[in-house]
Amino acid sequence: MTEQGLLERARGKTAAPLSVAYTPISTLPDLRAAAQLAIQVEFTTVPAYLTALYSITDKGSAAYQALRSVVVEEMFHLNQAANILVGIGGQPKLTGSVVPVYPAYLPSASTTATPYVGLYRASQAVFRNVFMAIETPAPFTAPPQGSDYQTIGQLYKALSDGIQHCVEQYGADKVFAENPAAEQRTDIYLGKFGGKAVKVTDVDSAQLGIQQIVQQGEGAVNPTHPLVPQQPYGGYEHYGARTDGTYGPILGTPYELSHYYKFLRVADAPDFPDTLPIVSNPRVSDFTNATAVQAVKAFNIGYSVMLQSLEASFTKAGGAADSYFTLALPLMHNQLPTLANLVMQLPVFPDGDPTVGPNAAPTFEYVEGASFDGFLAALQALDKLLAGQGLPALLVAPVAPPAPPGPAPKHREALHGVIDGVRTLKSRSDATGLGL
Repeated sequence: MTEQGLLERARGKTAAPLSVAYTPISTLPDLRAAAQLAIQVEFTTVPAYLTALYSITDKGSAAYQALRSVVVEEMFHLNQAANILVGIGGQPKLTGSVVPVYPAYLPSASTTATPYVGLYRASQAVFRNVFMAIETPAPFTAPPQGSDYQTIGQLYKALSDGIQHCVEQYGADKVFAENPAAEQRTDIYLGKFGGKAVKVTDVDSAQLGIQQIVQQGEGAVNPTHPLVPQQPYGGYEHYGARTDGTYGPILGTPYELSHYYKFLRVADAPDFPDTLPIVSNPRVSDFTNATAVQAVKAFNIGYSVMLQSLEASFTKAGGAADSYFTLALPLMHNQLPTLANLVMQLPVFPDGDPTVGPNAAPTFEYVEGASFDGFLAALQALDKLLAGQGLPALLVAPVAPPAPPGPAPKHREALHGVIDGVRTLKSRSDATGLGL
């Protein structure tokens, strides 16, 4: 298939002409704003991918595993973009007005060339028409673009060029003057996925960070044309530590590990795993089941506390750098997935059948002033509602932590595990003085 054909296939429509109207980044405030925009773009993809991920019932399926690996790598991309921002004197923002409200386009993206990103139940159509479109590779000759960008790769090309231009204009010392109140993170845990986080101190480290993000996400359209022109390769399978001690692509079957081609494999597969019957683009105002309403509200409070913890992990104030491992990571890996799994098995109507649906789903809304106390109160209120309903065992066991062999736990059993975990996290938060 031709390069243009791939673009059309990803979007499900004729690709818009590539715009060449672009104002290069020439000031340090604009450069920092571009890095913050990159953070928000990566951020916007994560809840969309998580909603689809949590809706898949077969956790061993190729679709689930491919999407899970992408989610983890997107969190790496967010972290690396945050390191770039800190390295050029900024402070990453992950709360308040920067939190995406769904459905929406990617921040500042072209509304004619990029997909409308929503919180969808997983399907092959979603993988093809939304996820592939998000990760559509930029053509080899595509120009950089700031606002109204048509591919994420072009957005990063603008950031890359902006760094180079500002260094030439102001000098490296002025550009790479790290914010004294901010902290870069190179110790993030990503398991077997993701890349190696780079501390950004100069042009080379900044460009390496950008290179990892773009290559993991988009890969290359044509194996004879590298997406990043400075590198003499274009077809690659795996990123990792190479034998010479450097990090980069290890040659193999072209495209396999770029996000675009992972999604293409799922979209083209002969079958697709079962999913929970959740509503897409959920709105709490549409729910009439009080238990589902309370469950989503509790999730949103926990999600907001996680974002506060994650934002604090990029600061030096009050030992907040530890909040990634002590608070944000446990919430991301344990409490929030388990709660999301429970939410997706609650009907949106009082007498609904959870095996048929429609079921609720997290709305990923930011709650100002969210705290661990508020999270615990919301969870306990949910527990009281569940106590009077006599719900059967969960259709699907919690996503995390791994369910033990045997029957799936009941709704309240799963919730009690979340409550116990949140109590522990609250104690940690109190001990670090974060005020969450």
